[in-house]
Amino acid sequence: MRLFKRIAAAVCAIAVAVSVAGCADITKMGTVEDKGINAGVYLWFVNAAMDDAQTEVDNQLSDMGTSASKIENFSYFDYNVQEKPFAQFVEEKAIELVKQHVAIEKKAEELGLSLTAEEKNVIKENAKDLWKTEITYYGYSTGVTYGENYEKAGISRQSYTQVQLVNSLRNKLFDKYYEENGITPTDQKDIDVYFKDNYGRFEIIQVALKDAKGEAIDTEQGKADKLKQAEGYLDRLLKGEEYDTVFHDYEKYLEEQEKLAKEEEEKNNSNASSTTTSSKTESSEIEVDDTTSSGSSEEEEEDHDHDFLLNKADTSPSEAFIKWAFELKENEGKIYKDSTVYYVVVRRPIEERKDWQEEYRSDLLHEMKDGEFNEKLNEFAKDYKVDFSQSALDAYKPDKIKR
Repeated sequence: MRLFKRIAAAVCAIAVAVSVAGCADITKMGTVEDKGINAGVYLWFVNAAMDDAQTEVDNQLSDMGTSASKIENFSYFDYNVQEKPFAQFVEEKAIELVKQHVAIEKKAEELGLSLTAEEKNVIKENAKDLWKTEITYYGYSTGVTYGENYEKAGISRQSYTQVQLVNSLRNKLFDKYYEENGITPTDQKDIDVYFKDNYGRFEIIQVALKDAKGEAIDTEQGKADKLKQAEGYLDRLLKGEEYDTVFHDYEKYLEEQEKLAKEEEEKNNSNASSTTTSSKTESSEIEVDDTTSSGSSEEEEEDHDHDFLLNKADTSPSEAFIKWAFELKENEGKIYKDSTVYYVVVRRPIEERKDWQEEYRSDLLHEMKDGEFNEKLNEFAKDYKVDFSQSALDAYKPDKIKR
């Protein structure tokens, strides 16, 4: 299965570029209901809160038909989030998340939930590995490890590990409430209805408006030829031909076009090469082509799932595409045109893919219940006493964190 946007439970991820303090965990924040809180743990949640706040501002700008990149001297701190100044929202949200962090530990202990020694060890080893891993962007190494990046932001490996341990415990506590035989179990029928109402199964072939050399097609005739090609694939799918067959035919077409383009390029450059060099080049290309064509076995191809699972909330490749796709009836197909791709799309009954629902059951449950669970945690923690030193809070104000 391939998705424009995978189903995923909420995961907090930080990408901090510049330090607020220059070293990790330079101080203790204080306590929350007798639990000591490292500065690094607090900073993790400040960043998580800032992610939420920035997303809300981005959505506001999108509704106004603009974006941060289009506004001169833009600053998120110039905007309100939920009727509060940006910095205030971030500070209050960070405290809320820290209190939830403590509530998870306390409630899990009350209910007799804990992580096994093996689970703890896996989390600690993963953190150790992450600390040594170089950060890459678009396949290029930055020369900086995640550990260096986090520590520049004031988050030590110890604090990072602590957050991940409690996150894992959070999942156990969540399951204790909402899984089968839980305190407030979720009816399977409700999961079935949610899945059908929010997800769709689609057969999609993306016919790119590019020629054999990979250059954009901008002529009317070229576009008409591509549309005719897309219509041919759509017709085959609607007549009942196997999606995998049609999908692989398009892949083979692309491979053939790429091969022809390479051969043409070699011909054009042949006058600058000796016969020996040309022979060696040809031999090398055949070897590469053979390796490529045999890169996946027939059995692997049979096991490969080309169906797309889309969520109504997805925004890729565009919100307009997602809205259009979900307007299709089951077993109806059409072509969606944008400036670079003609999408051949057929909607299929999602009920036929029970395996998806089983595979993503936990993720679906989190989508359905995470909001309610957060409210539970806030209720558990509503009377917790937060005793943070003002100097520590001042040191880690949101406007001092550069991202």
